[in-house]
Amino acid sequence: MKFTLSWLKKFLDTESSVEEIAECLTMLGLEVEEIIDRRIELKDFEVAHILTTKPHPSADKLKICQVQTNEEILQIVCGASNARENIKVVLAKIGCEIPNGKFKIKESVIRGEKSCGMLCSEEELLVGTNSDGIIELMPDAKIGEPFIQYYGYGDPIFDINVTPNRGDALGVYGIARDLASKGIGTLKELEVPSIAGEFESTLTLQVENKEACPLFCFQEIRNLQNKTSPDWLKQLLQNIGIKPVSALVDVTNYISYSFGQPVHAYDRSKLSDKLQITLLKEKTKFLALNGKEYDLDEESLVIQDDRQVLTLAGIIGGDSSKSELETQNILLEAACFSPKYITKTGRRLQIDTDSRYRFERNIDQKFTLKALNIASKMILAICGGKISDIVYNEGFAFVQKSLDFPINCLAKITGLNLSKTEICNILKNLGFIIVDIGDTLKLTIPSWRHDITIKEDIVEEIVRIYGYDKLDSIKLPEMQLTRIIPKEQRRVSDIKRILASYGYDEVVTNSFMDSEIAKLFAPIKEELFLLNPINVDNNYMRPSIIPKLLKLVQKNLTRSIKEIALMELGPIFNSCTSDGELIFASAVRCGLYHVKDCHSEARLVDVFDIKSDLENVLNYTGLSIDKCQFCPTELPYYHPTKSALIKLGKNVIAYFGQIHPSILKHFDIDCEIFAFEINIANIPFAKRDEFIVSDFQPTFRDYAFVVDLEQPVGEMMTYIKNSNKKIIKSVDLFDIYSGDKLPSGKKSMAIKVQFQANDRTLNEADLNLLSQEIVTIVYEKFQGKLRE
Repeated sequence: MKFTLSWLKKFLDTESSVEEIAECLTMLGLEVEEIIDRRIELKDFEVAHILTTKPHPSADKLKICQVQTNEEILQIVCGASNARENIKVVLAKIGCEIPNGKFKIKESVIRGEKSCGMLCSEEELLVGTNSDGIIELMPDAKIGEPFIQYYGYGDPIFDINVTPNRGDALGVYGIARDLASKGIGTLKELEVPSIAGEFESTLTLQVENKEACPLFCFQEIRNLQNKTSPDWLKQLLQNIGIKPVSALVDVTNYISYSFGQPVHAYDRSKLSDKLQITLLKEKTKFLALNGKEYDLDEESLVIQDDRQVLTLAGIIGGDSSKSELETQNILLEAACFSPKYITKTGRRLQIDTDSRYRFERNIDQKFTLKALNIASKMILAICGGKISDIVYNEGFAFVQKSLDFPINCLAKITGLNLSKTEICNILKNLGFIIVDIGDTLKLTIPSWRHDITIKEDIVEEIVRIYGYDKLDSIKLPEMQLTRIIPKEQRRVSDIKRILASYGYDEVVTNSFMDSEIAKLFAPIKEELFLLNPINVDNNYMRPSIIPKLLKLVQKNLTRSIKEIALMELGPIFNSCTSDGELIFASAVRCGLYHVKDCHSEARLVDVFDIKSDLENVLNYTGLSIDKCQFCPTELPYYHPTKSALIKLGKNVIAYFGQIHPSILKHFDIDCEIFAFEINIANIPFAKRDEFIVSDFQPTFRDYAFVVDLEQPVGEMMTYIKNSNKKIIKSVDLFDIYSGDKLPSGKKSMAIKVQFQANDRTLNEADLNLLSQEIVTIVYEKFQGKLRE
């Protein structure tokens, strides 16, 4: 929010310096980000007089000017079309630094002609937007006079940061009111004119949704003469970076920045006689004042007549009803719109305007009619015309909120002991109406303070005005705190640490994503759509972390980073219920697993590497992989034959494998990507099994079984291992074969089984019995036979 010192003094009677005002604003919570003093950057520019001009002999568009200063006559080469004899101009002498571009003027030779300075345009000095010609000053301007003194650019500009709860500080009057409450000056009485209407408006007004638009009021002004604004108004707006357009537009901007109440002027000749504030019933195209066409959807809040949409309510006006320099009859409107409707439409269409910014932060509904009256008076004073009576929607009644505030609440929360009189004085200066009922104050909250709802807000207001710097510091008691970290949180930290040790880089991404991408990873559920998304690319709650990681992989690949290993631990969502949020550890990997050296060739990462990383993480958590079962996964974004899921009983612990090529094509990735996902909640917190090292010799036997081609190998291996856990120590697959030597639909799987007892050496009879048990299990459970 920008404003000048002179603008502030229109509403605040103060003798305080710029520095004192800035410090006070910051102490009030309106942090001053910058004070712009144009006197510094414009101090070297002065008024000069062009005596003569003649065409440049070597350039058609250039002129050679003889320019009179208070000391000498300078020759300056100028290309401005309006450079001519006997006009006063702004001169930049040699050594001056031009604000727009930050370059210094040097003596130069332009096409063979000497030039000893520069004649400046508005754009070059950042005092306006006109770049077509040089600045022409009034004939009575004194040669040699500093430009800032002539034009009044000695007015410091404040740029403050307004927090979202302080919509009342989005107008200079509100800032002045806050400063007055702090004692930095006295708030001037605001003169609100009461203008008698000279005719009755022919427009009818209908507000269909009073929740969306509690108040809508307007006046007609006929037979006005729109023109350029007076210099004081143009200068005020230019100082804060707003381009003056015409008196009508400039007055509405002035009201918005002075009082935080947006006002809009329509060309009355472009409207019918029926005005309606409504939520759209069907999709409509809308050409806005910024020249862009928008597709408005149903439920967009608009102002329309019986022919067209006139305005996207509270956000931006329409091109079809805009007022222009030739406009003679206008409809001047001020309204209150609900923030939730403004935010919803503004976010969807990605339109950011000063009007939207103010309505989203709430405006003072009691001031809306006053703002309309002030704007009407200014327009009549500048443009003339006849004005109608005010028309507004029936049934509007603003009820101010009230709150009971116990006096002792201040001391309880802050330790600050102020008397009741001191508290009342502070609150009265802030605009509260107070009824004293003993130990409690019954407060009526000012209409402009929508952010005050509870007694703690009152405490904040009292301390804000009294001064945070006056609070006594209290030493905290010395104590040793033993922090107990929940086991779930420890597990998350442990997984991060082990993945980092394997070379994975942690990333943190947004939990929202584009629904069009989400449907590639899981079926779309209506309940997971966001009601008010930040933008269309973040309109859905993510069902997996993998798409976000793939997007980062693609970004790194475009920067020629080929070896990538990323991980993220965060939430995914499968419903909006309390158990619909799951914490997953997800990781992706691609590129070289091993670079070429003198000992071995280079090797790319494959599915077994990602499987090994996953197993290492699970083993680190205390989960024995031998107790788990490997099964095919039906997740659509994994390769069907190069992926699997890991189950423990009925619970799915993890998924891993190669990402499906069709998914990678969607992300514009042309190399193989491998990934895994761990459902952290499904990993049990079991005690580690006691590991006893046997003193007796292990024995190994190989078996080759013929089973159905579709039979999962992992399931069979787990079953064999669990058939005799005390003696069968491991089961490893070392060969799979399917071909002409086997019946159709069959495959051979060769496994190595390690036998070892803890109490004796196994003899041949023991081994034969164990072998027979394995053969029987495979036959009865999986219909497999020993290969002959």
